Amino acid sequence: MVRAAYFVELREAIQTGEIKARAEYELLEVWQPVQISVRWKDKIRVRRAGKVIREFWREYFGLVIYNPGDVLHPLWRQVSEWEENEWRGLPEEKLKKLGVFRKNGQFTVQIVSKITDLPAAVRQRIRHIPASLIGRERKRFVLAGNAQLLADYVTRLNNLMNQFLTAPRVSPELMEKASAEFARIYESLERSRTSLKRKALGDIRETSQAGFREMPARAAQINVDLLNQRLLDYEMASKSIVLGEKWLRLMLDSERRFRRCYNRLGELAMKLQVLLSEKESIEPADLWPIAKEAYGIWNHLNREIRFNPYYQRLQAPEFQRLSRVQIHAEAGRGKTVLNSIKLAATKLEAVAMGEKITRAEAQKEREALS
Repeated sequence: MVRAAYFVELREAIQTGEIKARAEYELLEVWQPVQISVRWKDKIRVRRAGKVIREFWREYFGLVIYNPGDVLHPLWRQVSEWEENEWRGLPEEKLKKLGVFRKNGQFTVQIVSKITDLPAAVRQRIRHIPASLIGRERKRFVLAGNAQLLADYVTRLNNLMNQFLTAPRVSPELMEKASAEFARIYESLERSRTSLKRKALGDIRETSQAGFREMPARAAQINVDLLNQRLLDYEMASKSIVLGEKWLRLMLDSERRFRRCYNRLGELAMKLQVLLSEKESIEPADLWPIAKEAYGIWNHLNREIRFNPYYQRLQAPEFQRLSRVQIHAEAGRGKTVLNSIKLAATKLEAVAMGEKITRAEAQKEREALS
């Protein structure tokens, strides 16, 4: 899977206007297709008989393509292991050029997240991310989030340490049980990238190799790491919802624009229908005000709506016909102007009405025709 581009790699496209920032929504609008070459590394583990006998980094190259209609969101993330290995010895000036921030020995880098659908982005921020971090309760089931899983790990470690503290002696069986429990927790956290989880991984690795006298103290430190990560998960969930609310405002504003323009196109079509029914031929002077307003609607939506799925609807041939409606009006082609307005309205209808076809509606339509 091709990774996201670093934000610094988009600066030139932002300067040239191919990508435009919407700071109030913490988003970027893609106005022209942009291609960014990216590279990344994955750790390859060679196993034999279930044991890792060799590890090495494999380098990959790819191309990220950003198209008009994509939702782009700059965000900071913890760097991966291979990135930290490359950047650890670099001076601050070089890190700044790469868009990398270092504080207390920890690295973060700004990347660009691409979401190809604005409503999907809203659902992700308000529903899915908080659900993955905290959990989500449904009518018939409850899905545990990362915070609950971390709490479970802490509980399991505490139960294990209580056995160490209360056992009359530390038997080989108890040591084996502890080793297996640490291994299971380690495996669950192994692919984590956050600094707290990675610190917990190191502590688990050391604890599993420690003697029984050291285990309780080391396990306590692991609990601190996991509980701090749990608090961080709640903070991230809260911030995700706040950002989702910003995007929701943008989504609702887009849909309001669709509704207003859809309704006005309908009014213009009705007005033109009356004119065509009253006159055998219609003069360009009569067509021009209607065509001019219809063109204004086309221009307004193309300028203001930049995110999918709305943007895709505006790019459809049926809506783009409005770009030529003034030419048809000057030529006196009244029916062509009318058809252009009606077809454009159909592309706005699904968003403007906010409705989905149901079986009941289909049955009702069928019965009306029978």
